[in-house]
Amino acid sequence: MKKMEKLDLLPEDQNMIAGIDMTGGFRELFQVSAPFPGCLFLLCLRGNCRVKIHLTHYEMKEGALAILFPGVFFQIEEQSKDCRFIFVAFSRKLIEGAKLFSYTVEYTPYIFERPVIDMQKEKFELFRDSIRLLIRRQKIKEEMTEMQVELIYTQLLLALGGVYKKRGEDDSPRYNRNQEIVKELVRIIVQYYKTERNVSFYAEKLHLSPQHLSTTVKKVTGKTLTDILSSFIIRDAQAKLRSTDMTVQEIAYSLNFSDISFFGKYFKRYTGMSPKQYRNK
Repeated sequence: MKKMEKLDLLPEDQNMIAGIDMTGGFRELFQVSAPFPGCLFLLCLRGNCRVKIHLTHYEMKEGALAILFPGVFFQIEEQSKDCRFIFVAFSRKLIEGAKLFSYTVEYTPYIFERPVIDMQKEKFELFRDSIRLLIRRQKIKEEMTEMQVELIYTQLLLALGGVYKKRGEDDSPRYNRNQEIVKELVRIIVQYYKTERNVSFYAEKLHLSPQHLSTTVKKVTGKTLTDILSSFIIRDAQAKLRSTDMTVQEIAYSLNFSDISFFGKYFKRYTGMSPKQYRNK
């Protein structure tokens, strides 16, 4: 069974990989919106592109950096012919087990809020040169311990932390309590949408009543919590249908549907076509 193309960027047996896209091939690799399996730092070296992270569109140009945490949906929708990237990716396993993550956790809300940021020249050059060094270390097959890789990941986040925090304090819109609840909800959904579909589960995670959570989500987004959960599930299914040779049954099981017939009806309700029709269109 072929795995999703995005997993080819980060082999399952590696904690980290760094590289440079000199052919424009990233457009094909990320042409379908799908969850990235690890943490990705993607720096635009030249040109420009439009990306979608979850449901939000962002413009990237030279000097822009995109940061994706595990499970975040990512797609490159358009890019100029001269658009080129340099990147480093870390495995989910490494991130979740990182002993130094506590030092960076205060910065992660800013990154979730603003996953694409324009870097000042000095920061851009620092990140570019840091990733180039990692690429050279890979080429000479220099082995790095897991702790060394954890340190690299943490150092990158710490380098970003000050930039994000300052911008967040200077010009980030002030969120009210309801908006903060929805932001936190999305982070939790990214972790659990494949297995948890009940409003009560997410309400408990947020220490709210199901009614309060449902009302808040509707007020802020105009959508129900069920609609938001469904959008994650459907995008995941669409990515697997387009980017893998998994059977419809395997896709259904991977998304915690025990009945392939129910999965087919569920998919058609939101897309207007069956999984097979979507795959063949």
